[in-house]
Amino acid sequence: MKAMNRMAVSAMALVSATLVPLAALAGEVEFWSPFTGPDGTAIDALVKEFNAGAGAAAGVSVNLLIIPWDDYYTKLSVSMASRTAPDLAVMHSHQIAGFVKQGALEAYTPEEIAAAGLAEADYIPQLWSAGVVADKRYGVPIDAFPRHIYFNKTLFTEAGLDPDNPPRTGAELLDAATKIQALGNGVHGLHFQLNGSGAFRNFYSIYWQYQDELYNADQTDVAEGFADAAKKSLETLKAYMDAGLVPKEIISDVPAQFAQNKYGIVINQITDLPVYQAAAADQGLNFGVAPLPTFGERPATFALGHNFVIPRGTPPEARADALVFIKWIGDNSIAWAKTGKMPAKLTTLHSDEFKALPEQSIVATSLDYVHFPPALSVQPQVDRVVQTTAEAFYAGQVDIDQAVQMLVDGIRQELAKK
Repeated sequence: MKAMNRMAVSAMALVSATLVPLAALAGEVEFWSPFTGPDGTAIDALVKEFNAGAGAAAGVSVNLLIIPWDDYYTKLSVSMASRTAPDLAVMHSHQIAGFVKQGALEAYTPEEIAAAGLAEADYIPQLWSAGVVADKRYGVPIDAFPRHIYFNKTLFTEAGLDPDNPPRTGAELLDAATKIQALGNGVHGLHFQLNGSGAFRNFYSIYWQYQDELYNADQTDVAEGFADAAKKSLETLKAYMDAGLVPKEIISDVPAQFAQNKYGIVINQITDLPVYQAAAADQGLNFGVAPLPTFGERPATFALGHNFVIPRGTPPEARADALVFIKWIGDNSIAWAKTGKMPAKLTTLHSDEFKALPEQSIVATSLDYVHFPPALSVQPQVDRVVQTTAEAFYAGQVDIDQAVQMLVDGIRQELAKK
């Protein structure tokens, strides 16, 4: 969720996260969520709907506590260490293995998964697999959010481009960005994040267009061919900077400038969709979405997903009650998808209601080739290595050979800690 959305937390749902021991009553589930902005409003509404209907019928009530992303993992970690964790929490797929290594999560047993009515066949395979660590299930998927592009149809038209035919390859992206940049008046052809999480997410998206594996078979070193694929990934986006199509400074209000027709194409993720939809409604923004163009040898894009996890120490009764809620959310996930997500359940993905969501339906086509980070305890630390390296490369602090060596050395150091 973008920082600007984090500031718009639902007043109804946001409460301060004082870390006091949780003492849920029978039939009550203490649930921590990091969703804010439109996501926070949506999860709050879903919890209330559950409590008033299916939850009441099953004798289960969910008590929601929203903790914004900036503080979420710190407070969740502290609560787990101090045995004050909630019964149920949300966690990114790439964070699960690290918390498992710390002994902070409990695995779902196959018996309770089956008893809750959850079945692998009902879920998108990549999302279902992302919750497994060492052959045990620690996460039940909620959604996914792949990288893709937003494109400004008004600027496409002004530049003589077909607004209904977004770029599908790196060459087409270069052509479109160049023509849009030529409009002048402060208009930029392209934007991608030069820092933060977007830097490593874009790196992986293009890396996987050249090579599937980041690590060798036993995950003790980078994969054979890593350096070559990493070099291509870094150089691909840097070429757009060198061509003058991307601002070299950090831009913090890209969605706002996109809405003012200052950017032709933005690489980002579907979770930002509500921001663009609001700009369309309030400012007349005319935009479209499309899968990430293919820069390399085959289509691929990075994605993360949100999962329901069970913190260590959750009582058996609360686990069973939590699974009633988890099952219900999966069965009613269209409301969640409307906030800019790919649903985890195939029934929702294939439903007429989801197909009626134009942007989500387009991005969902990338689920055929989406990649998730490996389920590795040090994956967040590896991501940090990739992020800081990409930031240094885009800032001109290191050349391409130095950047690739930084990646190889940094990743090896992190893999040695797993």
